Amino acid sequence: MFHKPLFIKSIRDHARGVFGWSLGIVAIVVIQLSVYPTIRDSSAGWSSVTESFPEAFKEIFRMTDYTSEAGYLATELLTFVVPFIFIGMGCSWGARVATEDEEKGAADIALGLPISRASYLITRMASALAILVAAGTSFFVSLAIGARLLDMSISLARFAIAALCLTLLAIIMLGIATALGALTGRRSVALGVSMAIAIALFITYSLAPLVDLLDATTPFNPMQWTIGSQPLTQGLSVGYTASIVAVSLVFFASSFQLFERRDIGS
Repeated sequence: MFHKPLFIKSIRDHARGVFGWSLGIVAIVVIQLSVYPTIRDSSAGWSSVTESFPEAFKEIFRMTDYTSEAGYLATELLTFVVPFIFIGMGCSWGARVATEDEEKGAADIALGLPISRASYLITRMASALAILVAAGTSFFVSLAIGARLLDMSISLARFAIAALCLTLLAIIMLGIATALGALTGRRSVALGVSMAIAIALFITYSLAPLVDLLDATTPFNPMQWTIGSQPLTQGLSVGYTASIVAVSLVFFASSFQLFERRDIGS
């Protein structure tokens, strides 16, 4: 069910993109870590500043104890920019899995290989998953090295859990985008709809502390299962992790059914 040459080709064809995404993640981590000594050395002043922020603002960005190591990293790395990079990666690569060869006019060649459609899709999914794992590893390594250079006391295990949560967030979006691509055969549609879903989920998650109706949806929101689980302070949530893995598997399984039934043009 796994076709190694196709896997290697898929990775090789997008090596520059993988490098670019990973470099961007590392750059953001380095920039945010380089700012932390200033926050740490003037913690009293920064505490006064953050306390003056509107409560709604602090609720939306989950700001708690901003001047602490975990509070600073959670606010700067796990609330907006980095999660959206992983969301973007999941949607972008997922939209390609079942559509890229067809849009290039190479579907007849790719699917003419002596492999089944299921094997083709599994291999393409595996290459996308490898890319997301590489991005998560880049986040973990850069954060772990930078934190040790700054003498931060947060354990490597907590950094690994944070990287895992971001990777799982990307994986569930990969599943959604892959299923949409298998359904429609159009990368633009799969990318656009999956990003719209991600934005809707993120807005719901962000505004949940302020709106009772939205707050009721929090336990069912993938954003809460990942970045909302506070991995740097609370560690791994087994329940949330199991939920996001289960839902991702549902989308991947749906992708196989949709891809098998769709009439693919060359």
